[in-house]
Amino acid sequence: MPLPGCSISVGLDVPQAYVRLEGRAAAESAPAFEKLIVGLKAQGVRCVVLDLSRALMMDSGFSGTLSRLVSSTGAAFTLYEAPQRILDGLEDHGVLNQVSLLTADLLPESLAKTNEVDLDPASKAEVLKCCLDAHRTLMALKPENVDRFEAVERFLSRESEKLLGSATDPTRSL
Repeated sequence: MPLPGCSISVGLDVPQAYVRLEGRAAAESAPAFEKLIVGLKAQGVRCVVLDLSRALMMDSGFSGTLSRLVSSTGAAFTLYEAPQRILDGLEDHGVLNQVSLLTADLLPESLAKTNEVDLDPASKAEVLKCCLDAHRTLMALKPENVDRFEAVERFLSRESEKLLGSATDPTRSL
């Protein structure tokens, strides 16, 4: 089943994977993206080429998830044909320096072939947790992000507490 506003296609040539995002790379699709990347890492993927040529936008929840995956998986992430508005957002959040950029003439032909993957939509609790973790990651990544996302982090923490019935520890390590 496609995710709301986003579809994800994958081409695999271990140790590389080519992941194409189409539509809105937003918080509601971040948990499925995270599960996919963790699964690819378990299959031996060490380099992820993230095709953003058909992405309409990327919100802070998704960019924070990308940043967290760069740190936690040890995989190298390369952005392919990212629109300037997405690059500007990643730069603004401090994520752009964690990834590299790839131009069309350097893309191996075998990686350009993808198949859409069937990913289950995330529950409200999964989206909240992923978004909370993403914003905490962004806040730890760049001091300016603290002022920018502190209110968002507090809101997500409260919502998570209401939904899950227990506080989400704001001091836990990222």
